[in-house]
Amino acid sequence: MREKKRKKKTNPFLIFTVLFLVGSIAGFVIKTIYLTPKESIIIIDAHEPKSTIISEKDATEFKPTSEEDKNLTYRNNWKNFIYIGTLHKEVEYVEAPDGRITNLNIPIINNTEYPIESITIKVYYINPGNKNTLESSSFEIKNVLPGKRVSYPGPESNVKGVTIICEITKIHSANFGFCFDQDLMFDVSTRGGFSGNPRDPWHCK
Repeated sequence: MREKKRKKKTNPFLIFTVLFLVGSIAGFVIKTIYLTPKESIIIIDAHEPKSTIISEKDATEFKPTSEEDKNLTYRNNWKNFIYIGTLHKEVEYVEAPDGRITNLNIPIINNTEYPIESITIKVYYINPGNKNTLESSSFEIKNVLPGKRVSYPGPESNVKGVTIICEITKIHSANFGFCFDQDLMFDVSTRGGFSGNPRDPWHCK
């Protein structure tokens, strides 16, 4: 008589392993197909005005195609054309024997092609130990000519043993329709600066 073949016992661990691998692969495929974000193609309107934002390096080689483009570029990139000379290098002052800062001179650079009727500078007197502002003072400069680096006398102060930081807070030039006001820029309730146009916020007539 033939001997009956014994059936091989099924290995539960092997079945579990195979099912786990199949489930993992299926889950990965589903996630890849359905859950991976798809790339969106954004079509830009060809008639949309081009950005006028330029770098400080480009500002030195700026050649406008028209007066309107030139003025728009000046307004939107004014920090590259109108600025204070480098602090601690070009800002001059004398420290008096009692520690006060005197004979403060602040160099203003106007690299536009226009004279600027008014620039307001704010001077902060800083405690070098904790960087807190001990005092601040604003003053206005009139008729800043183009293409020149001119030093203007700053305000006197009785604060002693301080360092200074200077910044431009306001500019007005009717020559290229430019009105900048730092307070207006920081006012969250105001949108679009003077003009109401976010693309040309500092345009004033």
